Amino acid sequence: MFLGLGFAGALLLLTGLAWDALAHANDPTLAGREGIFTLSNPGHSLMGLGIGLVLVSLIGGCDTLLSSGAGGRWGRPGVRRAFLTASTAMVVLAAAVTSWAAGQDHGAGSHTTAAAAAAAVAGHGHDVSGPAVAGADGPAAAGGHDHGAAVGDDGPATGAGGHAGHDGQVAGADGPAAAGGHDHSSVATSVVHDHVASGPAAAAGVAAHDHGPAAPAGQGGQSAGSGGHDHDGTGGSDPSAGAAGDHHHDGAADAAPPVTDAPQGTWTEMRYGPFVIPPAGAGGDANHADIAVPTLARPCSNCFLLQLQPDLIFSDGSPANLDSGMMLHHAVLFSAGRQDATCGPDEPFPGKLGQRFFASGNERTQGLFPPGFGYYVDSGNWSGIFHIMNHGTEPQTVYFKLDVRWSPASAGGIRPLTPLWLDMNNCRTSEYAVPAGPSSSHWTWTSNVTGRIVSTGGHVHNGGIRTTLTNRTTDRHLCTSWAYWGRDPAYQGSIEQMSVCAWDRIGTVRRGEVLDLETVYDAPQPVPDAMGIMMAFVYETDDLAAGTDAPPTVKGETRPPVDSLPPPPSSHHH
Repeated sequence: MFLGLGFAGALLLLTGLAWDALAHANDPTLAGREGIFTLSNPGHSLMGLGIGLVLVSLIGGCDTLLSSGAGGRWGRPGVRRAFLTASTAMVVLAAAVTSWAAGQDHGAGSHTTAAAAAAAVAGHGHDVSGPAVAGADGPAAAGGHDHGAAVGDDGPATGAGGHAGHDGQVAGADGPAAAGGHDHSSVATSVVHDHVASGPAAAAGVAAHDHGPAAPAGQGGQSAGSGGHDHDGTGGSDPSAGAAGDHHHDGAADAAPPVTDAPQGTWTEMRYGPFVIPPAGAGGDANHADIAVPTLARPCSNCFLLQLQPDLIFSDGSPANLDSGMMLHHAVLFSAGRQDATCGPDEPFPGKLGQRFFASGNERTQGLFPPGFGYYVDSGNWSGIFHIMNHGTEPQTVYFKLDVRWSPASAGGIRPLTPLWLDMNNCRTSEYAVPAGPSSSHWTWTSNVTGRIVSTGGHVHNGGIRTTLTNRTTDRHLCTSWAYWGRDPAYQGSIEQMSVCAWDRIGTVRRGEVLDLETVYDAPQPVPDAMGIMMAFVYETDDLAAGTDAPPTVKGETRPPVDSLPPPPSSHHH
């Protein structure tokens, strides 16, 4: 009988192993969401039952042998009692350890320190002066990036002092890098440009990504170099504008979730295009002129995206914006084979295209996650929909650029995020009409996930003031994303930024709870094709008490100061 139980246990154990292997092969993010004792996985349950039967078989078989077949000192009753006592103690101890472990949070990168995040910004500088400049509250990160000789298509290009600076001509798909520049090798529809981020976890939770001359850092750790392009902070509610030509994404000085030992990752520049846009009047300023790209190159595979910074550029790498007649109406990226949480495959558009994981309008709002969290990239196909407008009198060629910070899944330390696309006109054109003057519109969605919301940001058209996400079931404010305008001349008065909330617990949501998206406009005239969108990223877990509460400044609970009225709708109104 006991031998039979042993054979049955071994069969269940092998079946459970096979089941678990198939589950992980079909969903590589599963390892980040469960531990080895997570019994909700049927494979784990079968393995546990199999192990139990094997133990019963061994203990029962040995006890039978001791009681009926053993002779001499092995046949004494005391030996049998000692064996049964030791075996029972072993089984009880193993069961207790298993029960304790099953109740723990096994998400990858779950270990955080209690220290406040006033550490130095992880330098990712590309200036000829060397080290990155630290924020107001921390020392300078040791050492910048030494690029040595940057090799272009026609040979080496060396920057002063062994640093390949960003002040040279950047190589696009059309030609080599000039002296002091970087070679951007073409990869399908993209150009890849890798930089390994160095230093400890940043005060703002990200590795700074500076492109400009070194200058004293301002509050929040930004580098205010003229003409630079700075990507710092957690997208708090009060980003500061820099010198002319700068485009800042800086957080409030106190916007820093707890430091973790999560990897800082590698920066890769992706270029999608070229897009040749005819002049205004010849189709360049046409509405709904979407360009569908069925396959886009990915920066990595089996990895996590930690930060995404979009831009629209000319082939020489210079920004393409409204001051040159160009506008990024919108760009939406899809991951095929993965179900969108709010617009499933039964919806003809865009549900059948896969999971919407990133989008941007002309404000170029970044995708930003707190340390230890990221969006998992599998081996599936990426596709994109791009709408680029030309308000000029001549055709222009541009690229959609996406700077991505990523880390291989094998490095560990990152928890997977599920994107939630929340939209006033979801699964359709995303457009809806708003009247002139102050107005507030609401859209609700019943959640099909349970977890901690760790990042969210919004999108509105000119005349828009904010988007606000609330858990209506619990009556908890989650995030308000504010529109900014009138600071950067390149945007010609149009919206130039939406604030982003990023923390290890912006709020929580349970399956069945209702999320409310509110969009507020104050337009001087009606906007027939307004938009109100928020993208939220959820770490799916039942442990909703983990993490720390985001401060009010991070959640955008106070409206930031504005210097002028909202920009009116126009030919540049998106």
